[in-house]
Amino acid sequence: MTELLQDTVRPHASAATMRLTQWMAPAAVALRQEAADELCRRYNVPAVDPDPEPDVAVAMIVLSALVEGQRVDVGAASIIDVTGKYAQFEGPVVEVKRVFVRESFRGNGYSKMLLEEIERQARAYAQRPDKRGLRLVLETGTEQPEAIALYEKLGYERMSGYGERSDQSVFFEVPLT
Repeated sequence: MTELLQDTVRPHASAATMRLTQWMAPAAVALRQEAADELCRRYNVPAVDPDPEPDVAVAMIVLSALVEGQRVDVGAASIIDVTGKYAQFEGPVVEVKRVFVRESFRGNGYSKMLLEEIERQARAYAQRPDKRGLRLVLETGTEQPEAIALYEKLGYERMSGYGERSDQSVFFEVPLT
């Protein structure tokens, strides 16, 4: 059914639910791959950075909706612990990765729902004694104007870059206060 829905324009969906799942769960892997494929198309590149190793995943969230009586996975997002990975940061840091909603389900508020859950998971993670002062960061790009607009609308703050940057990179930090 998922394959059919990808070719359908705006299926009627209701009863959205989110679930934490394992990094390598089939739905999570499939949605991360679809996100990577879309990035390749948008940026006209053969590949994007591979997924991080599962041991750095803090949360892997899959969003589902009820479509014609069947539960369909429509999007996903994750956060990974990058503490110590980037010289630009001191202290604990998590990074938002692969926020993605299948094209036929966009415009329904699902990305916002995913981001709100990501922030909730990051705040819970920040309660660990070794994660006090946690920063939540993300990288997007100029070929994703709808993502940039959403992050800005939700109060994400632009920041200087980290890691390997390109002239198409745009960086944000999410205030966790």
